[in-house]
Amino acid sequence: MRAHVELIQQADLVWHTAELPFSDGQAVQRNLSYCEETGAGSFRVKFDGPWVRPAGYHAADTEWFVLSGEVRLGDTLYVAGSYFRAPAGLWVPQISAREGTEVLLYREYGDWGFTRADRPKPGFISQGGNTASKEPGTLTTIHTAKMQWAEKKEEDFAMTHGTEGWPQGNLRHKWLYRDPAPEGDPTKGFGALLCWAPPGWSDTRLMHHPVFEEAYTLDGAMDYNFGVLRVGTYFFRPARVKHGHFLAGAEKGTVLLIRVDGQLINWASLDSHVEVHATPVNYDPKTEGPVPAGLPVRSRSTGHWDRDGW
Repeated sequence: MRAHVELIQQADLVWHTAELPFSDGQAVQRNLSYCEETGAGSFRVKFDGPWVRPAGYHAADTEWFVLSGEVRLGDTLYVAGSYFRAPAGLWVPQISAREGTEVLLYREYGDWGFTRADRPKPGFISQGGNTASKEPGTLTTIHTAKMQWAEKKEEDFAMTHGTEGWPQGNLRHKWLYRDPAPEGDPTKGFGALLCWAPPGWSDTRLMHHPVFEEAYTLDGAMDYNFGVLRVGTYFFRPARVKHGHFLAGAEKGTVLLIRVDGQLINWASLDSHVEVHATPVNYDPKTEGPVPAGLPVRSRSTGHWDRDGW
């Protein structure tokens, strides 16, 4: 499973050789989060020179979001803000990137494995590993600059009943990929979207969800209990981890790329607090006190934990 990452700044991380086999050119990656059991992960990839990889099949469900530069998949050009998703086993054409291009790359249900193939296998039906409906997988192509922001609706993010602590203002979203949840199981149905919290948006409730949630900050800033989300900050939050409350920046608000492995049902808590009581025996609690158990991964420029909040 992936570790709880909350939060890291991508610029703090070291560059590794990119996990892009059978390619020609220079590419490096920063590992935002990684599952050592399956090879799934989330990465920021930089192409230091012209780069190309022939057609073939991914071993994992694979998503690309272009941060800057240009990527070409077959005859389709992807510029900043573009997104595509290829489910595992789907034949994809040649892909190339211009020097200096940077992307977010995501893998689910598999590792970096790639099989070269000049053309699709005859009669082969591809299936995405995270397709809850079990329908054959297809290539998803999105150019987000051509999309309008849609107002969040209750069926998009299932909300709890009641109005106490309700968000001040409405979120906006652009769906990149949605796999409808099978009837009777709201925890299934993978999704990826851009989410914009307008300037000054706030939500005073403490939240948790039945599914994992990860996000990368693309623009603006947001304060919340684990720190400040600035451009380039990232978190991966396993299911049922509580978080909140939230306050978007006053100038731009906040734009996040969010991924979940099911329907993002919001389970809300009000008047929450955590207290730990213990009697020190052979140490000074002011200078030698223990760190609370269960703290997630955090990188250096995001600052120290505010232990008064625990």
